[in-house]
Amino acid sequence: MEEKIQKYKLDLKTKFYYGFGSISFGIKNNGFSYFVLFVYSSVLGLPAWMAGLALNLVLIADAITDPLVGYFSDRTRSKWGRRHPFMYAAALPVAITYYFLWTPPDSLTDWELFSYLLFCAIVIRVFITFYEVPSVSLGPELTDSYVERTSLMSFRYFFGWFGGLTTYNLVWFWFGPSNVTETYTDGRFNPEAWSEYGLVAAVLIFIGIIVTALGTHKHIPDLIEPPERKNSSFSKVLKEVKETLLSNSSYMFLFFSGLLAALAGGIEAAFAVYFDSYFWGLNLDEMLTRGLCLYLAPIIAIFAAPLFTDKFGKKNTVMYIWSFQIIFAALPFALRYSDLAFGTSLFPVNGSPYLLPTLCVHVVINVSAAIIVFATLASMLMDLVEEIQLKTGRREEGMLFSARSFADKAVSGFGLTFAGIILSLISFPESSVIREQFNGEVPDDILANLALWYIPICIIAYGSALSLVSGYTLTRGEHEQNAANPDTKVWKDS
Repeated sequence: MEEKIQKYKLDLKTKFYYGFGSISFGIKNNGFSYFVLFVYSSVLGLPAWMAGLALNLVLIADAITDPLVGYFSDRTRSKWGRRHPFMYAAALPVAITYYFLWTPPDSLTDWELFSYLLFCAIVIRVFITFYEVPSVSLGPELTDSYVERTSLMSFRYFFGWFGGLTTYNLVWFWFGPSNVTETYTDGRFNPEAWSEYGLVAAVLIFIGIIVTALGTHKHIPDLIEPPERKNSSFSKVLKEVKETLLSNSSYMFLFFSGLLAALAGGIEAAFAVYFDSYFWGLNLDEMLTRGLCLYLAPIIAIFAAPLFTDKFGKKNTVMYIWSFQIIFAALPFALRYSDLAFGTSLFPVNGSPYLLPTLCVHVVINVSAAIIVFATLASMLMDLVEEIQLKTGRREEGMLFSARSFADKAVSGFGLTFAGIILSLISFPESSVIREQFNGEVPDDILANLALWYIPICIIAYGSALSLVSGYTLTRGEHEQNAANPDTKVWKDS
């Protein structure tokens, strides 16, 4: 097979195109993490446990499609290479279905609305996998540089956060305020606002996928091509999958670390709107202000992540920054819990002129650190591609990333379900009850119980995820030695 020479340094344009498509994944991820449970339970009236169940059942589809897409994108031979046919195929179905997710028919029963949510979520998750797994798998093929891979993933996380933040802010800045009526004095609870959000988000999703697919299309001739394969039995496929995923202990440590981080992230994301609206008592303008401040975080991370990994190494960067971030993220919630439960005055009260600036500074530092951590972790996974290839003879970026992707989504989905259960356990009131019985404010004892569940769960899950990273053993020198081996430039398995 013809040897493919990997680029050591990447130009800015390539990094831009590779990262840009993450706008699509960021929008989808933001919508599912922050809005779906809120909209279907608080706006459309579906019981929270039913909405959480529907989102969790979607994992059955993910369990099938994620490994299949990973496996076949590694082995596809076409004039468009291994990855691009899947990316092009994803654009339109994802965009169309994402719009309909936020525009359900009127007058559906609870179980009809449940079924509608389940169907739309399955289609979206299936086709976003068609884009996300092949697209992220391009990264290790575009460069084998230790630092450049971190830079490449920083661009990916930058655009992912940019897409999610932009649509998140549009909800508070435009879709919510523009849909205030006599019936809906808070536009966030007007279904029309979410229909408008769905339309704009769908268009941006389509653009993001197409730009990345077209922008990276020229690199197809330079990428590694798999050999022709005939009559691969199911048993052989399973053997190859097992061999790829279980052959490297560092990969397994990253895999299980990702599981725990995704669990905490799912719970964290599901509660975000509840904390913003009730725990901190932020209005739409204040949410917008904090959301605009968040744009600083990916900008900081896109420059800081490569610098840290170059100076300290990837593993040390993750261990140090993640340790700080876990404690720092929980600090405001712990202080406010103390105020609610014990009558202390450790954190600015709701309505204080100091509350919003404090939350803005906190969120920028916290999210910057988180992006650095997760971009570096993704880069660490990239570096394992060559090590595993030298053991198996196969270059299977798609399989490695799809397994990690499914695990993340599986546990994140469980996090959403768990969040719905917690809301039921603490008897968190529905929005209509909050407006009519509590004058728009949730009682302090319920808010304290919410924090009491949230803080230890996140600290324990994230802390356990961090501890597992210590099992990652691949050093910079070992990676560079692997990347220089000519056997990593071809697929030798027959």
